[in-house]
Amino acid sequence: MPRDQAADAQHLYDDRATKYDDSWHPRFTQHVIELLDLKPGEHVLDLACGTGLVTFAAAQAVGLTGSVTGVDISSGMLAQAHLKQLSTNVENVEFHQHSITSLSNLAGVQGRQFDAITCASALVLLSNPALALKHWARFLKPGGRLVTDVTHIRSQLGHLTLERVGRILEIPIPSHRLRFETPQHFQDLLQQAGLVDVDLKLVSQVQVNGHGDGVDAHVCNMNQPRIDRVYTIEDGETIFEKLMGSRYGEALAADGVKDRARQLFLAEWAKLANDEGEIEEVDGVFVGVGWKPS
Repeated sequence: MPRDQAADAQHLYDDRATKYDDSWHPRFTQHVIELLDLKPGEHVLDLACGTGLVTFAAAQAVGLTGSVTGVDISSGMLAQAHLKQLSTNVENVEFHQHSITSLSNLAGVQGRQFDAITCASALVLLSNPALALKHWARFLKPGGRLVTDVTHIRSQLGHLTLERVGRILEIPIPSHRLRFETPQHFQDLLQQAGLVDVDLKLVSQVQVNGHGDGVDAHVCNMNQPRIDRVYTIEDGETIFEKLMGSRYGEALAADGVKDRARQLFLAEWAKLANDEGEIEEVDGVFVGVGWKPS
């Protein structure tokens, strides 16, 4: 049975809401804003806005003559965003609790078109990202741009391996990264949504080039991503048990399923090893920018 994507997202992010900003996400937000190149007076739709990291940074960039509309399914994340809004008195922002895959019936979005649309750190959670991207593109003005991202296929290897196990057992988990095996798959989806001049960058969490904290200092060669961590085959058992205690793994932790899931996980994990028995995990997110034809 297919999972309820909206319910999964709400549960995953309600749990993380109070700690979400204590991570690499604030820095990544600045990279998204830099790539958007927002101008005063522009209107932005921030999908999966969460605690408002992109929302408030975009609001500052577009100024009081512009606006930002944030949409998220998680009440916990939006509660954090509302607290920020109260403490900063930002006036050109509004938030809506709603699924990001069915915007046509959202009053705050109906009949509108935006200069820019963002969806940061959420596309891989969607069961049908191709359909979502086409849906979102309808809300772009001609000449407007959309920015979104997907995690490198060799990043967060525990979650990726768990997704493979879920596929084998036909028990879905709330992640859909396997459809983005290569950056070309990501670029194809953006283009199939009707976007043009699509540009992809592989962005690292740490500075890899030059100086400063701008996005260019964090861009990696797509063919030579930064290795963030090296695991062993034996690490698989510990990683599996940790995932079983998470929202991602709960469907595979049930009695009668967990033992088989463990066997499959360890087998799939071992396939990731190189000739030296090392499993290299990459630090990198592919960020894509595409434009709606004028």
